[in-house]
Amino acid sequence: GALIHRRSLDSESNFSFGEGGAGTWSDGKLTTRIGRNGGPVRHVLETLVKYGAPNRILVDGAPHLGTDNLIRLCMNMRQGLEAMGGEIHFGSRVSKFIVDGGSVKSVEVEMQEQSGESTATRTFHGDCGVVLATGHSARDVYYNLHDSGVTLEPKSFACGFRIEHPQSFINEKQYGRDWGPRALTKKA
Repeated sequence: GALIHRRSLDSESNFSFGEGGAGTWSDGKLTTRIGRNGGPVRHVLETLVKYGAPNRILVDGAPHLGTDNLIRLCMNMRQGLEAMGGEIHFGSRVSKFIVDGGSVKSVEVEMQEQSGESTATRTFHGDCGVVLATGHSARDVYYNLHDSGVTLEPKSFACGFRIEHPQSFINEKQYGRDWGPRALTKKA
């Protein structure tokens, strides 16, 4: 891309945005309720497999998509949504919500041309639902919602953390006690 090959930083693009966004650069571990993978959790895992995730995530105790699979998986999901009539607009930004009676009636979207030189505003009218999958750096979306009269409230509780493990531990969990130490990786 532009950042890696041409050293060109675009504040509206690069690693944190687009198909997969920052998540594409994670290692693909899935956090599930192991031991309770029935119902909705199982449905999510089966859906991921349908779009290209490895079949082993259905049986592994610590399911892992794999970094190399994430870009293809995101692309397959996008193509699946488009095949069902969904629209995905890259290089776009919501500029205004038109709200009336507590419902979104239309959404104005600034859409950048492929050349990246100009933008045009397109209005989507609300005879269907609006899905806000805001992802990274969405502060402007929340300002727009507030300015449009939508009541916003904070979550009652949120917590997140990251735990890193030695490669030998990951190899053993991924390949088992016999094969884990023999796994060929670039990390010690």
